[in-house]
Amino acid sequence: MASSTPRSSAPPPPPPPPPKPTTQLTPDQIRRIETNRLRAKSLRSALAHKPSTASSQNAPPTGTKRPAPSSRIGGTTSTIQPAKKFTKFVDYDLSKMTDTHGGFLSTTDDPHSILSSSNLRDKPAGMSLEDWSRHQLRVKMQHEKAGIFEPGISALELPEEQKLCWECGSPEIDWKWREVFACRVCEKCKRERPEKYSLLTKTECREDYMLTEPELKDKELLPYMEQPNPHKSTWSNMMLYMRYQVEAVAIKKWGSLEAMDAEYQRRTEVQKKRKEQKFTKQLRELKKKTRVDAWKRERQKESVNVKHEHVWGAPVTRPDGETVTTCEECGFEVEELVI
Repeated sequence: MASSTPRSSAPPPPPPPPPKPTTQLTPDQIRRIETNRLRAKSLRSALAHKPSTASSQNAPPTGTKRPAPSSRIGGTTSTIQPAKKFTKFVDYDLSKMTDTHGGFLSTTDDPHSILSSSNLRDKPAGMSLEDWSRHQLRVKMQHEKAGIFEPGISALELPEEQKLCWECGSPEIDWKWREVFACRVCEKCKRERPEKYSLLTKTECREDYMLTEPELKDKELLPYMEQPNPHKSTWSNMMLYMRYQVEAVAIKKWGSLEAMDAEYQRRTEVQKKRKEQKFTKQLRELKKKTRVDAWKRERQKESVNVKHEHVWGAPVTRPDGETVTTCEECGFEVEELVI
């Protein structure tokens, strides 16, 4: 009789894994690890002891919108400043610049260049470009009597009452207007009364006040001041006139401002009527050409090679006074001249 032995229900445990080979750290690696650990520890302690900012204390509760800054309310952007990299930015319109095919900007297109306002033909050999530019600026100011070369009021050989402003009696009158327009007015009065002391261009005087070209070129009748054209330096200089002097000449010519307005309205209506007549004439020519072409196409479709003879209707007089006779078959119109 065989003896029975107890059978284990669980499988035998797996053998233990072989030990991994250990790598020894070098002294340099150990020193780097310790340095990084100390640095992270110091940063964590600094953040833990840092006081909370005002923005975190005044932060709105979760789910609510942040109120707009007070500087933006009302549309003002006084606190908005450009970025530092754009403070010295110069904007150029490449579509209006001349292609020099040399990789540089011409003096006409680059107003910020030192050479743009300098005449290098007269520059001395030993003078730098900066010194020559300053010399040219000084000569220009001296020629225009601007800046430090502006003459003082006491230099005018006039009585004291003729050195004062017409409006406020200030002695700080504009000497250039005094010399060109014979007008004694200060800068403050020019700004406060533009309806009298503003400057008008030659085009405005010709179109609004209906002054002729000889009248505008007569300096004894209308003094004017010339300035460089702001649109392009190569164009002719602008001719600027004083508003109250232009109005005085217009009143003398037309009788009154109301009569000048009536004449302006009459000329506007005449010009409008002339444009309408021109448009009507062009439209009539187009209709006439269209009718003849349509009639020719119909005749070609019918393949009738018979010479057309117009059958004229009764003459009709139009509102503009023209007498027109129309063919009853093809619609061809002929203007008749009644003598």
